[in-house]
Amino acid sequence: MDSNDVANLEKLLPLADKYGLAYIIALVLLMILLVLLRSIVKGNLVPRELLERAEEDRDRLQNILDKERSDFMAPTLEVLQRLKIDHSAGGSTNGINDEDRGG
Repeated sequence: MDSNDVANLEKLLPLADKYGLAYIIALVLLMILLVLLRSIVKGNLVPRELLERAEEDRDRLQNILDKERSDFMAPTLEVLQRLKIDHSAGGSTNGINDEDRGG
């Protein structure tokens, strides 16, 4: 050990004796957690290239899913459009619905 390390340890030991070792360890872990959180926020943990590549992949896959969803829903949408047209064109001449059940 270096004499500087010994001097730092001599400064920390009275604190550990006064406040308890658990509090000192909790303080050190809190500092480590804050540094880790700061690295996450700044984007230092994940390289920017990997993040951009992941976002591009996500966007590409979302476009594929949207296309498949529109292809899958096209027949249903077509049926609904025909029903809407039939319903609006199938009414009686005076505007009263013949299918009104009086409920």
